[in-house]
Amino acid sequence: MNKLKYFSILLFSLLTIIGCKKTNTFENNRFFDKTFNWEIEIPDDYEKVTQTEKGEIKGDTALIKKKNLIVAFKRDNANYFSAKYEDYLGGDLQSIDMKMRLKDFLLLKNIGQVYRKGKMGDYSVSSENISGMPFRKAKIEITEEGKTVATAVIFSKALNDKIFTVTIVYEDENYGKEMIDLFKKSTFKQ
Repeated sequence: MNKLKYFSILLFSLLTIIGCKKTNTFENNRFFDKTFNWEIEIPDDYEKVTQTEKGEIKGDTALIKKKNLIVAFKRDNANYFSAKYEDYLGGDLQSIDMKMRLKDFLLLKNIGQVYRKGKMGDYSVSSENISGMPFRKAKIEITEEGKTVATAVIFSKALNDKIFTVTIVYEDENYGKEMIDLFKKSTFKQ
């Protein structure tokens, strides 16, 4: 009996330690990432996407299977949000900007697998403050036969020796605006 009690205490302790190492939490529609001290609210009508759902997403499934995925959620199969990061090994602002521009165009390659007749439409880069910090914001429209069929908005910033990236891909303008607003309302605690 003492061995069973000892084993139970040891197992509970081990599970507690493993649980403490967890980097992200998702409770009451609020997602919190400890790496960046980032919190975002995800409404009930969005579905959290896990890596086991790779094949169920219309669009850039590479966003979901990439390592360092923080969180992904979708409104339906054509409107989704993904946050991830990659390690940053240093460099000046110009090299960071070039790396982020390259990521914009690599995203287009993946989107092109879904929109086979798609072409790059308008492309713009600006800056937007999120939680009091300037983020690089790229907006790319995908067109087919002169009509916009999808839009990708990419927010990125070098934080904590990493490049934090949020990618929002949408076909429905209202859903796109809603997801962009969710990110704009998110907070980074410093």
